[in-house]
Amino acid sequence: MKVGFIGLGAMGLPMTRHLLAVGHDVTVASRSRAPIEAAVAAGAKEGDGPSGVVRASEITILCVPDSPDVVRVLDDAFDALGSGKIVVDTSTIDPQVEREQHARVTATGASYLDAPLSGGTVGADKGALTLMVGGDAAVLDAARPALEPFAGLIVHAGGPGFGQVVKLCNQLVYAAQMLAVAEATTLAVKEGVDLGVVYEVLTHATGDCTAIRTRIPFEGARSDAPASNGWRPGFITELMAKDVDLVLRESARAGVSTRAASAVRPVLGSAVEAGYGREDFSALGKIVRREAGLD
Repeated sequence: MKVGFIGLGAMGLPMTRHLLAVGHDVTVASRSRAPIEAAVAAGAKEGDGPSGVVRASEITILCVPDSPDVVRVLDDAFDALGSGKIVVDTSTIDPQVEREQHARVTATGASYLDAPLSGGTVGADKGALTLMVGGDAAVLDAARPALEPFAGLIVHAGGPGFGQVVKLCNQLVYAAQMLAVAEATTLAVKEGVDLGVVYEVLTHATGDCTAIRTRIPFEGARSDAPASNGWRPGFITELMAKDVDLVLRESARAGVSTRAASAVRPVLGSAVEAGYGREDFSALGKIVRREAGLD
C-alpha cells in the first residue's frame, strides 16, 4: 500500500518505521531535514512537500503539533486531494477545527479521519499506540492496513471530531493524575516516607494510575521514570499544556465545569516558564517540589 506520512517528530518517525517494516511504500515530508533523512535511510521516499506526499499516496497520515499545523498542511496539499485519497490526522487538535477539516477534505471527494494517539514515544517505538478514531466506519476499515502497524488498539469513537473529544478526555484525566501524583509524592518526601513504599502501596491500592506507575517526579524513585533519566520526554510539557488548553476550550463550548483542568494548567504553565517545556510533562512535579521548599 502507498502510504504518506507528514510530520516526522518524536512520534511520527517511529510510526513511519513500523509502516516500512511491514512493507508499505512510504513517502514522507517534515519540517526538519534530520528525520526525513532518517526515514529515507530506513527505506522511505521523500515527497515534494505535503502536496507531493498526498499525490504519491493512497492514505496520508498527519502527525503534527497543533490545529494551525494541520490546517497549514491541508492548505498545502489541497490541490492533490480528490476521489480515492484518504487523509488520517493523528494529531491532537481542537475538535471544532477537526470537524472543519473533515468537511473541507470530503468536499473534494477524498475521505478523512481524525485518529489522535495515546501511548507516547514508548508506545510509538513499540508499535502499541491506542488510536481513537472519528469519521466514517467504512473509511476506517479501508485505512486499517496503514494504521495497524503502529497500533495496539484502534477504537471507532463515532463521527467527525469524536476521536479528538475522546483524546481530550484522556488528557484531562492524565494531567490531573500527574498533578495529584506530584503533590502526593512531595507530601510523602516532606514527611520522610520512602517513595518505594508509596509506590508499592499505591500500585496495589485505589490510588493506582498510570502516572504513579510511570512518572514519579523524583530522581531515583523509579529507574525507568523520566525524572531518573534527565527528564527525557515521553510527552513534553508544552504539548500537555496545549492539550489542557484544548480541554478548557471544548469544555466551555459544551458547558462543562473544568476544575481539574483549571487546577493543573497553571502548574504546567509555570513548568514551561521555568524552562521545562521540552522535558517530560512530569516535570510539573519540580514546580510542586519547589513550592514545598524541597528544591
